[in-house]
Amino acid sequence: MNKSEITPALQYFFKKLERKSEEVRQHKLATEDKKEIVPFDEVERFARAIMTQNIFIHTVGVNGKPESTILTKAMFSINKVVRLYYSTSLDEDRQGYLRIHPDRNKQLIVVERLHGFRPKPEILYASLDECHVIRFFVGWLMRRIDWEKTKIDNLDLYKKFVDLERKALEEAIAAEEAEKQEAQLQQTLDKHFKGKQRIPSSRVK
Repeated sequence: MNKSEITPALQYFFKKLERKSEEVRQHKLATEDKKEIVPFDEVERFARAIMTQNIFIHTVGVNGKPESTILTKAMFSINKVVRLYYSTSLDEDRQGYLRIHPDRNKQLIVVERLHGFRPKPEILYASLDECHVIRFFVGWLMRRIDWEKTKIDNLDLYKKFVDLERKALEEAIAAEEAEKQEAQLQQTLDKHFKGKQRIPSSRVK
């Protein structure tokens, strides 16, 4: 018998295999359709924005010693995955990074720590709310910022932030002043016309 010959038994097997394969494919598509896309744009936008700033964090260098690293060199954001390396030691047991990404199966944004040789992800935080994830990430960063090298007044985005705050304050003061002037004008009119009968506009010719 030729091993490559398609016998009736093989025909039966492949028909069953074909049918089951299609069932699995359809089930997978149906399951994927039920899972909503986990929002991640705001987290990714935030990460890419702070990466451009002169912010330094305490890390472990290739020689295993503490050093200060600018975020541009420690942080990466590619294909909806944000990574921040807090240790690039040549000793694989001391290597480590933070990973933030949307998990469609869990329907959550997951913040994971991967440390050491062949690391298993350790979930530090998970939420569907991007604001909560950013808040956790900011807290994580605050504990590691090198304030000797990070000068807030030299950050371009901080300068824009201060400018926006100033403009918002100026607009609020202007609006408050306009309200005061309107109130004062109304008081003057009320005082002037108090006890006087106004002539209806319909009788004025």
